Amino acid sequence: MISVIVPVYNVEPYLRRCVRSLLGQTYSNLEILLIDDGSTDGSGKLCDALAETDSRIHVLHKSNGGLSHTRNTGMELASGEYIAFLDSDDWADPTWLETLHRLLLSHKAQIAECSYRSFHPASILAESPCSGAVMEFTPMQAMACNLTWTHCKPVAWNKLYRKEITEGIRYPEGKYHEDEFTTHLFYLAAETIVYADVALVNYERRNPSSITARFTLRNLDVCQALRQRLHLIWGRPELSPIGERAANVYLWTVFDRLEQCRLHGLKGEAIDRTINDLLEDYPLLLLHPFDRSYIPAIRKLAQGGMDL
Repeated sequence: MISVIVPVYNVEPYLRRCVRSLLGQTYSNLEILLIDDGSTDGSGKLCDALAETDSRIHVLHKSNGGLSHTRNTGMELASGEYIAFLDSDDWADPTWLETLHRLLLSHKAQIAECSYRSFHPASILAESPCSGAVMEFTPMQAMACNLTWTHCKPVAWNKLYRKEITEGIRYPEGKYHEDEFTTHLFYLAAETIVYADVALVNYERRNPSSITARFTLRNLDVCQALRQRLHLIWGRPELSPIGERAANVYLWTVFDRLEQCRLHGLKGEAIDRTINDLLEDYPLLLLHPFDRSYIPAIRKLAQGGMDL
């Protein structure tokens, strides 16, 4: 059985579409876990109403704890041999789970994933060429794909996981960009990751309440995530081939996010922490390969310069 975990928080206009897409899956041996994270609109009541229509839908209402806490709660409740995530404002094509399940079995993999479409206000964009190609990756290769945003992506909801590899791995509570903290840990718990270059999930980018719709200081959390991943790579010699790319992605992200803070007129402790983390890591960076053209900007930060 596949357990599909759907975090729900104030998504009443979108939830029915999401659940209908799961009930319409060609792979039908499912439990659909709707975890209501203390919604203040009609989402909680809608969860209960949807559960009345199909015995595969199970609802848990809890106090608000954020997306990570909600996903973690679903993982604790899941009884399936496999786990999938779908955000409640997104929806899936009918063959999503059947395709990923078949790939897991045929490639003896622990994670299967696919491409997706992003629905913007004025366009619909596929995140890949959608060539139909099927590719196998080692954990390090999948992490390398994350770094270049090709094939395997650092998001939770385009994947099917064997539950056994998720044991002991949980999303960090109270953080934005929680996938960036976690996806590589799932990869490292697996032996084989299989990817199908076909879009089977639909990513809603038109929801004004989505964290992707606005920039706040909490978007600096991704810098912490990439820093943690870089330290993990530095500590594992077998991952050294992707160390330079990981360092450059971390540095680019830090300076991009700091520039966004400047443009939005943001100030606060999160900015200071992001800068201090980078300056603390600077001596370590110098011991590893990275793009040395970042050095002047790092030195400017050390002198108190924010006008990047």
